[in-house]
Amino acid sequence: MGVSLMKPAKHVVFAAVTLVWVSGLSAAVYKSVDAQGNVVYTDEPSGDAKPLKLPPLSTIPAPSYKSSTQSPAELEQSAVVDYQQISIVSPTQDATLRDNTGAIPVNVVLEPELNSAAGHRFRYYLDGQAQGKPTESAQISLENVHRGSRTVAAAVVDSSGQELIRSSPVQFHLHRQSLKFPRGPGQPTPLPRKAP
Repeated sequence: MGVSLMKPAKHVVFAAVTLVWVSGLSAAVYKSVDAQGNVVYTDEPSGDAKPLKLPPLSTIPAPSYKSSTQSPAELEQSAVVDYQQISIVSPTQDATLRDNTGAIPVNVVLEPELNSAAGHRFRYYLDGQAQGKPTESAQISLENVHRGSRTVAAAVVDSSGQELIRSSPVQFHLHRQSLKFPRGPGQPTPLPRKAP
């Protein structure tokens, strides 16, 4: 294999380096000049060709990659936010609520904010019992809650349902009027009037 180039010399050097790079081998490179004065580079010795000593090629070592030995659960754990505080801000402690439908709005404050990207969700509890499915919302409404003194709490759970932090329970008192209790619980029911 041979390469014939005309002068100037900068093209000659470029050709020599390219020849070595393309071949990808550590074979010798030979230089000769033909009858017309053209410089010829080849990997095969011929006539008055002389071997060249080329500088070593610049190389960059390949980056080393280390595969993760962590399980999916460990990877999720490493992304867990260190929650500092969770609290119920509504209803307030010992609040008296009046709603005939038994709807109780619940608002939660969490610090730092919920890491929903990691699969974290809020779970709400009424009298210690989980209510519905975990949700990303910090505001919900508990429906058809029975009258009386109740407690509400909230927690943050991960994608597997493991609890990460839980609020202190907040007690509230719900009044619901009905035909049996028109004046509210604890009040005597009026006696029916007798027909005249």
